[in-house]
Amino acid sequence: MFDQKVNIITKSQYLQYLRCKNAFHLIREGVVQKPSTSSYGGYLEWGDFLQLCRNQFPDGTSLDKTLEKEESFKKTETLILEKKSIFHAHLRFNEFVSTVEYLEYDSEREGWILWDFRPIGSIKQDILRSFYFYKQVAEGMSLKILGYKLIRIQTKFVYPGGPINPEDYLLVEDITSRMESEMGTREEEWNSFQEELKSTIGQSVRYSFFEAKPSCRSLKTCLSPSHCAKGKETAKEIFDFRDSSELAKQWFASGYNSYESVPDSELSPIQKIQKEAHITGNIYFDRKPFETYLSNATKSVAFLDFESINPYIPLYPQTRPFQHIPYLYSLHIWDSEKNTLTHKTYLHEDIGSDPRIPVMSQLQKDLPPGITIFSFNDFFEKLIIQESAEAFPEFLEFWERVKSMFIDLALPFKKLWIYHPGQNGKASLKEILPCFSTESHGGLSIREGQDANYQYLRLIKKQVTAEEKKRVLEDLKAYCKLDSYGLFLIYRMLQERLSVI
Repeated sequence: MFDQKVNIITKSQYLQYLRCKNAFHLIREGVVQKPSTSSYGGYLEWGDFLQLCRNQFPDGTSLDKTLEKEESFKKTETLILEKKSIFHAHLRFNEFVSTVEYLEYDSEREGWILWDFRPIGSIKQDILRSFYFYKQVAEGMSLKILGYKLIRIQTKFVYPGGPINPEDYLLVEDITSRMESEMGTREEEWNSFQEELKSTIGQSVRYSFFEAKPSCRSLKTCLSPSHCAKGKETAKEIFDFRDSSELAKQWFASGYNSYESVPDSELSPIQKIQKEAHITGNIYFDRKPFETYLSNATKSVAFLDFESINPYIPLYPQTRPFQHIPYLYSLHIWDSEKNTLTHKTYLHEDIGSDPRIPVMSQLQKDLPPGITIFSFNDFFEKLIIQESAEAFPEFLEFWERVKSMFIDLALPFKKLWIYHPGQNGKASLKEILPCFSTESHGGLSIREGQDANYQYLRLIKKQVTAEEKKRVLEDLKAYCKLDSYGLFLIYRMLQERLSVI
């Protein structure tokens, strides 16, 4: 009988231990909350993906979703005794519990195959570690494990339209040989975990960031610096130095706690620029590279930002899993001679249809030919247009015409040709814009590209009311508009600095 008082250990806790044992203990003791692992919008597609996977096993038995957890464990045990293959099998051994997407019985070899279903394009270490955890729990229950199989996404799949053919979309892999070849590594990880559990029974564990074998990679992502690195909260600045993840550890250990405390001899040229800016409070500006950088810009310039979805289950013909599909753009056009700023936008509101042709057709009309196009990390905007043109050849000429007209407005901030102390080492548009203007994404309902992606996918999946749909569409337009308007403000700021310095 399973003792409900036992402090159970799940697969996610085991994976957390392998990433950071400090965090494992802090979460297990309830000192800090478990970090959220859910991604924007992923659950909106999970049900369809899961059904495609389950359809590969017509003889599988499903547990009743209304069962309580204890009943699910007992039902799984009953089905195992009956040698039935089980979807979402609930396994437990001692304090370890896990849920396996599919536990398949092989009658010829009289053993079991562990299956996992993952909407991903490649195999990561955590998948192999997850399988090993399943194995330990299953073998603890005296199950004979014969192999390990994974269903994931075939990233080269091009959706032809109509019902998805699982044989083309799903990639079924037998990873038994890989698991066996890496079994030594997995056993070492597991034995280390077992020793950790034994050595900390009944203890309240508080690890230092400076222990002999630290498991933390960076205090930037630490769940509880007050436990792992007391004093870090007052030494935030040294962790904001650009390209300093490993160095910051050493600096912190040496007692450095501010920009000025770190000697110049230990800093890179870029870090020295940061230090000087923060000490003086002055904006750093290197005029020379800017003169070259902006020398080819036309008198009228455009500022372009796309919003897209990238579903792992393709929605439109001639698209691939995870491909970014544009549904909205915002375009600001600045005529320096006339001192006029024009705004153009297009949001595809016909949710049930492919947005690419309408988006590209309208952009082709709105974007004046022969003018410089600024985007932030322009690889994304160029990829959107290129892939749309490859799918719809009528836009190939448009792509050829504009691809050489792009300039990446993120480049000066990545290179530190300009740096504002308020950036705190960051170079994203969301961090930069408030430093050089009165505008900010902070007051918007949608503040991140991932959230915009998720909200539009909600519309497609009909997860909103009619009233909510109207609000979401307006929020999407406002978010995208501020992105392109922010580019204009940054460009004007750079031009003004060039003219007065």
